[in-house]
Amino acid sequence: MMDEAPETRPDAAAAPSIRKVATKLSSGALFSKALGFGREIFMAHVVGVAALADSFRSSLTIILVPLAFLQNESVPAILIPRMQEARRAGMAAHRLAAMTVALTSIGALLMLLTMISTTILAGVSEAEQQMTIHFVHIMAFSMPASVVLNCLAAGEIALGKTRVTNARASILNVGVILGLCMLVLTDKGAMLAIAFTLSFNALAVWALWTLWREGDLSFEQLSPADVWSELRLFIGRLVPFLPLPLAEQANIWLERLLASRLTTGAIASMDYARTLTDSAFLLLSQPIGLSVLSRGATERLDEQAEALTRFVVIVMMPASAFIFMFAPDIIRLIFERGAFDAQGVALTGAALRGISVGLWASTLGWILLRLLNRAGRSTLAAAILVSSYIANLAANAVTSTFADVHAHGTLLLGFGETVRSLVLCTAVLMSLTVRLSLLRIIAKGLLPTAVMVIAAYQILHVFDGTLARLALGVGAYIISVLLSVGLLAQETYGRLYLYAISRLGSKPDA
Repeated sequence: MMDEAPETRPDAAAAPSIRKVATKLSSGALFSKALGFGREIFMAHVVGVAALADSFRSSLTIILVPLAFLQNESVPAILIPRMQEARRAGMAAHRLAAMTVALTSIGALLMLLTMISTTILAGVSEAEQQMTIHFVHIMAFSMPASVVLNCLAAGEIALGKTRVTNARASILNVGVILGLCMLVLTDKGAMLAIAFTLSFNALAVWALWTLWREGDLSFEQLSPADVWSELRLFIGRLVPFLPLPLAEQANIWLERLLASRLTTGAIASMDYARTLTDSAFLLLSQPIGLSVLSRGATERLDEQAEALTRFVVIVMMPASAFIFMFAPDIIRLIFERGAFDAQGVALTGAALRGISVGLWASTLGWILLRLLNRAGRSTLAAAILVSSYIANLAANAVTSTFADVHAHGTLLLGFGETVRSLVLCTAVLMSLTVRLSLLRIIAKGLLPTAVMVIAAYQILHVFDGTLARLALGVGAYIISVLLSVGLLAQETYGRLYLYAISRLGSKPDA
């Protein structure tokens, strides 16, 4: 009889700790975010909001949009539970290889279709269109590697590992930074696309080799029938998610179209703003959400929903108010240098303000959405996401008809994202059995948020200087968070008191 496979051992089958997986993902996201800030600051200095920035970011959208159903929500929501099933059967390494080959084959086909298609962006010059098409022809070679990385990252998370997920953003940031260095040295914009593509493919090769070497990926005795079986299973489970990439793709294209009609640099300004707001997703929503999904079991969902909501309300509602009030100062401090001028500050600051209003809702909605996935309600979760993108589409379509759209275009596009965040959060909350309890928690969080807004208003009208205002704003944010802790997690102060007493070596009064 064959020896028992590692995946079938009881300790191997145990679900990874939520806190442990979330900590690993958060630490990796923090490092990659630091690199991302450096990348965006460097890009703002070298490129600013010029046509080159718009072409690079438009090209990135063009190659990633066709892959939407092979990454984003669908792969982790389908592949993580699938790997948990395979793990219990002792077949995780074999099935991960079969799924990776199946989906990468689709990615390769989409690469060819993207390269032979003609890309036209309305509202931009002929030269910018040709630059974008040139970038797409280079960056399309990263599409199969992107699919490989998404498959392997989801497979690792099911095992309680996070290396591919953490390494992906960091290495790609380094690649773009190297591309910017080559751009400075050669004055050739194509260096950005070349560095991006090489980084994706190099990381995919490393991930494949690492998982194969450690036995988490096995191509041994892999047959076309195995690949076809996994592909059929993926497509079968993908059906509830199919409207999602279509809605997401339509939303992205409409936003890019409307931004391209505003002014040169509007597309880049939206992405510069998201460099900041995506921190909430990368540092909180993604790590906590994926670690919740990796647990597999459905016990204690209500208790976890309340605890997660309380944490997000305490941290993110005052943070959203802080970002909204101090958006121009934040952009000025981080980006205003080199080619990033006053117009860039105005466009990006407006976009940041629009997005920040719903930042807390987006963070909470994405985390709680994973609870629905874990409870086997993925169809409902997909429907909620589709509804939120449709709401974003409708908001952008309506605001594009406003008479002053050119004066406040990036602000209105940012508000469109806020509409999506609020619809997402509200729909997820209404889907949970503890909805009233969660709404009470959010209502209590409004008071500290109001304190943050009032304090910020006074700071902006009394003090001059970017650094002085931001320093005082951070102080006001800390006070708002402490007030929120007092309202929503009073036991925290009690624990701190008992800890302090124990450190002093005396017992608390009876």
